Amino acid sequence: MSPINTNYSSIAALQTLRSATAGLHATQNKVSSGLRIEKASDNAAYWSVATAMRTDNRALSAVSDALGLGEALVDTSSTALASIIDIIGDMKAKLIAATEKSIDKAKIQDEISALGGRLLATAASTSFSGENWLNTDVPGLDTLTKYDKSIVSAFIRGADNSVSVGTTDVDLTQLVLFNSTGGGLLQADAKSLGMIGGLRNADFTGSGQAGYSAYRFSGPSTLPDPSLAAFTATDRLTFDLTVDGTETRMVTIDKNTIDSALGTSNGMINSADDFARVIGTAISNMGWSPGTVSSLAGNLVFFSGEIPGASESSMVVSNVTSTLSAGYAFWLDAVALNRQDGTVAAAQFAFSGPFFVHRDVKFSFSVQVNNSAAKAVTIDRNLVDSVLGTSDGKINTAGDYARMLNAALAGTGMQVSSAGASVILQADAAMYPEKGATRSSVRLFGVSDNIGFAPNFDITDIDITNPANDLQNYIGGINMMEQKVTKAAAYMGDIGKRLNMQDNFVNSLQDAVASGIGRLVDADMEEESSRLTALQSQQQLALQSLWIANSAPQNVLELFQ
Repeated sequence: MSPINTNYSSIAALQTLRSATAGLHATQNKVSSGLRIEKASDNAAYWSVATAMRTDNRALSAVSDALGLGEALVDTSSTALASIIDIIGDMKAKLIAATEKSIDKAKIQDEISALGGRLLATAASTSFSGENWLNTDVPGLDTLTKYDKSIVSAFIRGADNSVSVGTTDVDLTQLVLFNSTGGGLLQADAKSLGMIGGLRNADFTGSGQAGYSAYRFSGPSTLPDPSLAAFTATDRLTFDLTVDGTETRMVTIDKNTIDSALGTSNGMINSADDFARVIGTAISNMGWSPGTVSSLAGNLVFFSGEIPGASESSMVVSNVTSTLSAGYAFWLDAVALNRQDGTVAAAQFAFSGPFFVHRDVKFSFSVQVNNSAAKAVTIDRNLVDSVLGTSDGKINTAGDYARMLNAALAGTGMQVSSAGASVILQADAAMYPEKGATRSSVRLFGVSDNIGFAPNFDITDIDITNPANDLQNYIGGINMMEQKVTKAAAYMGDIGKRLNMQDNFVNSLQDAVASGIGRLVDADMEEESSRLTALQSQQQLALQSLWIANSAPQNVLELFQ
């Protein structure tokens, strides 16, 4: 049957043509755009993912730009730090040369000042895109433990689809050389103890003084007839000698003793040296060792030998008798020219100048008196302010230092006083009554602090022409500054390496994201090319089928002719 109202073949052919044409149009779009999924209607899920990833990739591109800027800043700072380390090395060499007494310090100072100017100029010019990490204006930098500058280094999309920006932080407290309010690596450290008032690297020892008695010697030449001083076989000179206040013995001198000691035969004592040798021989003949007898500047001096079991140190001559004419005793019977009992041990050091004890800083040392166990002592800001009645932790004078140390050493057996610019450490006689050169000793040693040597001056303020300034303090301070700058350069090197690694990662990530997007939405050109050819063939066949279908009614019409 061939109906004339509805041409079913034509309808079928037309549908096929439309389908082929639509497929051909879609395939041509894919071929021309290169995309399999160009809009949300193509595949909503894949299009959504690809769109988000494209946005992320643009963000990663911005991150890469930020990393490039950060790397440039790091490279600029690293280059300057390398130059600054060389300049500091030159300054240190000049300071060491200035320790030579014969050198012209004024000329050395001129060179040091010029190097300081180069340091300032180098730091001030180390900027990139208006950013300078070596020369800053950060209020209160010296009070901060950290001050970060952030470099954008990552774009992060979370599992919940939230996004955030990752940064690499550069801590400027480890890097700034000069800051307008202080706190730079080449400026005075607010926590510096300097030379700790003269205690840094100290190992002070002191001993007591042996007791002695000195007598003016009067020889035969002062007599009208020198022969009156010659000992005969029956002459005697005796005296009591008391050692350390505990033991007294009588010493006897006769002609045999004199001739034996001096290698003579006339029994004459002509000088203080002769007299000392004779007394020494007489004491030795007794089998006794109470001390020594010497002649000093023409005088006769008895020094205590500090016998065991005694705590005092002294030598006292008394009860002098002589059978020589008119009781002549070479003035040994006169009042002692000088007498000094033994003393407890003492040591002293010069106060090197005012310094502060910061609230975060403390220093320690050990003290030892006689043969007692060493005792550790720690000093902090609270102790300083408490003893001196201050609130700034500053020790201004040797007297202040002595007061503070005396309080810190309470109960250790050591007392502290001052005299002018000197601080004196002395054994406490109440705890350690032993006196003398061999019985009494004091020692202060093992000085340390919890921050190490920190400079108490700006590197540009060094002035070696001022006698009040400690050259060793300058050398120690600039050495510490050199170490800090070297550490800063290493820190910059580490930051630069991390930024470079992150930049390489971001570039690789961009490539990976782009590849991932392509896998989702890019068209397979080989497949689309084959499909395009097939669809073109389908379109031609559909057109041919439609033409045949449209020709069928004409065949029916011919039946009625």
